[in-house]
Amino acid sequence: MRRPTGSDLPAQPDSAFVEDGIDALRLMTPLIERWRKILAWSIFIALAVAGIASLIPRKYKAEVTLTPVVNNKSGSALGGIAALAGATLSSGYQLTPDRMVELLKSRTVLAGVGKSRAQPNSQTTVIDRFLGEHYDRNDDEEIQNHLSRVIDAGANKTTGTITLTVQHPDSALARIIASRVVDSASQIFVRTSKAQAQQLRMAQDGRVQIAKSDLSAAEERLREFRFSNRTTSAFSEASLEQQRLSRDIQLAEQVYTQAVTDQQSAYAHELEETPTVVVQDPLPANLPKVRKRIILKTAIAGIVSFVVLCLGVLLFDMTRRRLNRSDPESDRFREAVSTLPRFRRRRPARL
Repeated sequence: MRRPTGSDLPAQPDSAFVEDGIDALRLMTPLIERWRKILAWSIFIALAVAGIASLIPRKYKAEVTLTPVVNNKSGSALGGIAALAGATLSSGYQLTPDRMVELLKSRTVLAGVGKSRAQPNSQTTVIDRFLGEHYDRNDDEEIQNHLSRVIDAGANKTTGTITLTVQHPDSALARIIASRVVDSASQIFVRTSKAQAQQLRMAQDGRVQIAKSDLSAAEERLREFRFSNRTTSAFSEASLEQQRLSRDIQLAEQVYTQAVTDQQSAYAHELEETPTVVVQDPLPANLPKVRKRIILKTAIAGIVSFVVLCLGVLLFDMTRRRLNRSDPESDRFREAVSTLPRFRRRRPARL
């Protein structure tokens, strides 16, 4: 039996596509063929980015460094006692760097700053000057979104310091926003943190008023009794009533004295427990300019555009070669591509 020769074997189509893996030379060929266009477009995009970056107005940076100051003496002492007893002690609302950062970015603070007047004798608000037009909507969230774009606040976990940075082309406006945000956040925190001590002091004030009224009432009863009974014999009912009224006055005096003492302690505790925010690094007289970094942006734009263009050329060349083949996979790919809107053929208009 004769072996089949090469002429007897079924002929293979020249357009058959057999994937043997990724050929590096095949990938490099379209890049080498179009390297001038890729390089030219990369340079053009990089120069366009450089031009846009140079045309953007230069911004000024208002940076403030804050340091919270709290009294942790009593809290640490009570916490140690509670730890020895096997319990936990809640220290209440404490000033922490993260909490201060939240306040600096909160809607209450930013909306209040945005609605404030830019100058004492001007009707223009901060948000009007920020937007460059009159803002007539009373939307706190919208004001917060506008101002938060130029505000950056962060806390240093190691030192506990807080840094607030405001960048804006208007140096005076950047200074106003930075200073007012710090003042508003500090006032809100002080008011919130001293609420418990303030409520205690107010309760002591009410207690002093009640004790004072009780003492006055006891003295008035004793006066009326002595006015009605000029003389009293020993061991009589009038004498016993007078002694009882005298004891009521003594007890009312003791209660009033203790209430006044507690009231003064509450005042001292309120002042002692009130935290403060110290501006460690205030705003300089002349705000520094923010660097545009045109060279760095140009280099990044050139590299990124070069990579994207190379990938685009490879994808285009692989798609074109796949569409020119006649194997089953290529037919399937052509059929899938034909379903896309931009590759559909328009049907001829009917007469």
